[in-house]
Amino acid sequence: MAAKAISIEIGYLLTRVCEVDYKTKSHKIYKSFTIPTHEGMINDGVLTISPEFVENLKSALSANRIKAKQVVFTITSSRIASREVVIPFVKENRIADVVNANATDYFPVDLSQYQLAYSILGTIGETKNAQQYKLLVMAVPSALLSGYYELAQALKLEVVAIDYAGNSIFQVMKDECAQGTHLIVKIEERASLVMVVQDSVLAFTRNVSYGVDEAIESVMNTLAWGDVSTVEQAIRILQRNECIAERGPSVGHEEVEQEGTGVTEVKSAREKAMDDVRAAFMPLVGGIARVIDFYISRNANVSIDRIMITGLGADFKGLDELLAGEINMPVSVLMDAAGWNLTRNFKNECFGEYIACVGAAVAPLGFKKDTDKKGKEKSKGDSKSMNGAFLAYSLLGIGVIMGAALAAISFMRYMDVQTTNMALKAQAGTLEDIIPIYNEYVATKAEYTKVEAMYEATENRNESMYEFLEELEEKLPSSSNVVSLTSNINEVSINLITDTKEDAAAAVQQLRTFNSLMPQMVTVSALREEEDPDTGVTSINFTVVASYWPMGLSPEERMEELGTEVDGTADTVDNGTAE
Repeated sequence: MAAKAISIEIGYLLTRVCEVDYKTKSHKIYKSFTIPTHEGMINDGVLTISPEFVENLKSALSANRIKAKQVVFTITSSRIASREVVIPFVKENRIADVVNANATDYFPVDLSQYQLAYSILGTIGETKNAQQYKLLVMAVPSALLSGYYELAQALKLEVVAIDYAGNSIFQVMKDECAQGTHLIVKIEERASLVMVVQDSVLAFTRNVSYGVDEAIESVMNTLAWGDVSTVEQAIRILQRNECIAERGPSVGHEEVEQEGTGVTEVKSAREKAMDDVRAAFMPLVGGIARVIDFYISRNANVSIDRIMITGLGADFKGLDELLAGEINMPVSVLMDAAGWNLTRNFKNECFGEYIACVGAAVAPLGFKKDTDKKGKEKSKGDSKSMNGAFLAYSLLGIGVIMGAALAAISFMRYMDVQTTNMALKAQAGTLEDIIPIYNEYVATKAEYTKVEAMYEATENRNESMYEFLEELEEKLPSSSNVVSLTSNINEVSINLITDTKEDAAAAVQQLRTFNSLMPQMVTVSALREEEDPDTGVTSINFTVVASYWPMGLSPEERMEELGTEVDGTADTVDNGTAE
């Protein structure tokens, strides 16, 4: 009989739990349920448990009659770094040794604070002598794992593995993606994961630091769909109702003048609410679109066969159509996967929310806490302790003799150090004149620190305006005319006129290359087509709102803001968003 395990994924708003078979070829899901996650309990994968959450989870496990004692966690965090590497074709039980030996080359950080895990992506090389392993090696901070062990201890469960959500989803989808190139987007509350699986190989991963939480909040802040007081109610409304406007509002007012008619249309409360929901989804859609553009630009010779969305947001009505319209490619909702009968196991709920949970128990990466590994090593040592007892006693006599010799050497070194100490004290007496100079240095440094703090207090983002104006003069296409421009301490609003929509798109694209602006925060707030009544010439009038970069960010920090988890060709980090 296959061993059962509890698989848990803790999100910002919801915690998903499944009871599944652990590490079996046939995949069976026995139970599943969701409970709310307490606010502030998780931050970028770092878990801080609360007694109330533990009690709620215990009660839910009991109510669902889940009795398994082993638990698998699957996590998503920008702190998890990944790297695709190639190693010699050694025996599989020696791969870990090769990875650990070369770890500092993969991740140039203090690896004593990290735990490593790897996944075999495949082999390269045609002949046996030329074959090599292609691996995805991942590093997770040890401190990030502690909260999950504490939760397991509070639940009286044994942690058998901690997996990365990208690997969990890959285990579900690898047979479904056996041929061709498939792009999968897992959309969750405050972050989304973009993956590319090519011929059953995980070829690319990126984090997008946007999710559906703002859309959920928009539904809860309106009465257009009734009184919505909980996250669960808002999610069900987004799943069962058309909540996304077909197109964005042309202006932000209740009354909209229909072009050319002089008739004023008053939007209903439901229509305004749908406009707000669409606007809440746009940062997420824009972030996903930028990651897809980035992948296509890096892999020009690879065509994407399918784009599928899954996760909590996949079942929101109209989100697939909104994304498809932005990226100009078909997008479908993941409905099933080869080798899994997900529709049977999740008859009354959307399985997309649980996709990482069900995959975590198939072939987890197996991150382990330091104490966990040391405990295993100790248990192995205990089994051999009796065999080494005789050798230990034999060495005791030799140790006593060597100890006496070392004591004599230590005494001689002590006498040398004492002589050196006396000489240094005498030297210190001759350097007393340096004390006033040192005190003056300390006072001057304190004054400098105060002045520097005063200067930093006067800095604001609007100082980027001069650089922005220079770039505007240099880079804005000649086909674009600036009608008006306003700026505050955070952002700039520009009203532009172009001849065609293509010119408008080119202008917006060019603005996203400005060094003074955050590219992901350059958005079009209003766009309309106007016709000159005298000449009959049409033009495009639109407004672009863009945010300046925060003050003091270095080029490396700006890149970190734009790019997150690594694909196979670059260092990853975690950390963050795409591009």
